Amino acid sequence: MPINPAVRYLQLGLKSLGYDPGPADGWYGRRTDAAATALYRAGPTRSSEWALKMLRTGLIGLGYLNAAPEGGFDAMAQTALGQVVDHDGAPAASWARSGEILSPGKPALAVPHSNVLRQGSAGTAIDTLMMHCGALPGDWHLGKSNGEIVAAIHRMHTLPVSQGGRGWSDTGYHEIICPDGERRAARPLDRYGAGAIGYNRGVKHILMIERRTIDRTYQPEDLYYPEQLASMREAVAEFGDRTQFKRLLGHREVAAKLCPGFDVIDRDWTDRAVA
Repeated sequence: MPINPAVRYLQLGLKSLGYDPGPADGWYGRRTDAAATALYRAGPTRSSEWALKMLRTGLIGLGYLNAAPEGGFDAMAQTALGQVVDHDGAPAASWARSGEILSPGKPALAVPHSNVLRQGSAGTAIDTLMMHCGALPGDWHLGKSNGEIVAAIHRMHTLPVSQGGRGWSDTGYHEIICPDGERRAARPLDRYGAGAIGYNRGVKHILMIERRTIDRTYQPEDLYYPEQLASMREAVAEFGDRTQFKRLLGHREVAAKLCPGFDVIDRDWTDRAVA
């Protein structure tokens, strides 16, 4: 069975609802099947609006749920998940009975295409995406909810310098990817960021919260959870769909820093031609 983006959303939802499917890699293997079966039989052990949206988005993308991504683990979602399990994660369209029409649903979290995104009063074209780490101890995120993580980053950036902050008007990054893969909006994208001196106009800055202290160059999977890396790939794909993609950078490429802790190699993140 090929890798399916809808399965990755399903995996993100499964993990955040209390059942570990293994890496959120879009592959419906034994661990994912076991997690889906357990959720179908017992229901969530923990829950959040985001987790349910990821699960339902996956079910919609696979063609088993014809409803909005927003909603709970209701009878429709449970039935749809049971059908996924019964058919080993295969899209509904692949096993439709003769004469039966099953809509596979819209692509998960599809983003309408536009020619270009712009920032600031000058309307600067956004053509660059830059990846960042938090420059935080590896255990900093433990015990914190995603809301607490985002709020803490905001305080670090907006508190006065006299109180240990940066004194900025808002979080420096446009988006924060939390340890469980949830993507949280921070600074509005139509405002110039504050992610890298000299590289803020026409740039979208995305922060991933690292799971270990960054003291040298690592591989991405050594520093971040699989769900985060999958979400970053999703963010890169969305960016390319919405604007004219020219550059994909790590902060370390434009400053004497380790951030984001690894070399950003274009082909590892996108099949688009970027400079």
